Amino acid sequence: MPQPRLLLTRPQPGAAQFLDRLSPALRDGAVISPLIEITATGEPVDLSPYAGVIFTSANAVAHAPQGEGRPAYCVGPQTTAAAGKAGWQAQMDGLDAEALIATLSERPQIGPLLHLAGRHRRADIAGILGAAGLKVETATVYDQTLLPLSTAAQTLLKGPNPVIVPLFSPRSAQHFAREASSTERVIALSISRAAAQALEALPLYAHDVAAEPTGEAMAEAVEKLFRCTTLP
Repeated sequence: MPQPRLLLTRPQPGAAQFLDRLSPALRDGAVISPLIEITATGEPVDLSPYAGVIFTSANAVAHAPQGEGRPAYCVGPQTTAAAGKAGWQAQMDGLDAEALIATLSERPQIGPLLHLAGRHRRADIAGILGAAGLKVETATVYDQTLLPLSTAAQTLLKGPNPVIVPLFSPRSAQHFAREASSTERVIALSISRAAAQALEALPLYAHDVAAEPTGEAMAEAVEKLFRCTTLP
């Protein structure tokens, strides 16, 4: 079997940062074709009424004001690390939004909070936490515009090599399912069961789900899939 190639579809700079995590064999010949472009909305953010913020994405951190020591309740280690570097008093309260909701629902005294978020989000965190007694409002600080797969990506998918495709969100998985010209040689890796569901109708060579919804787990799974596919 030909050696598999890697196709990365996550937005920049995340795609390049993820590629840097991987072994040289995987980086060689990898194609980056973001399916989503992250852009600022320009919505003004006044932090003064709030005791802290919620971050469910590192993209939100990048488009938020500097923390200046304010509390930030975060999803996942990467978002938490990004918030810490941006001056927030950052703590991780779950690996995904559901875990964060469960944690903060038990702490109504920490509010009011502001969820700094993208325009497209799977859960109404403010609404759910509000029902649990924690006052939360939302500010949409970035947008996620869908992009087509590049010519280089489509050529790779139609070629003779297996193609490892990590998918980091349900929305990007849904868009990949619509965009991909050929998937018979795709080895898909989904970050979650929700993302995996978007690929159920596709004819795939193989499909796996990361052990947990983190960049580290995704990188480890990509390396494992590469080794399993290349070994005789």
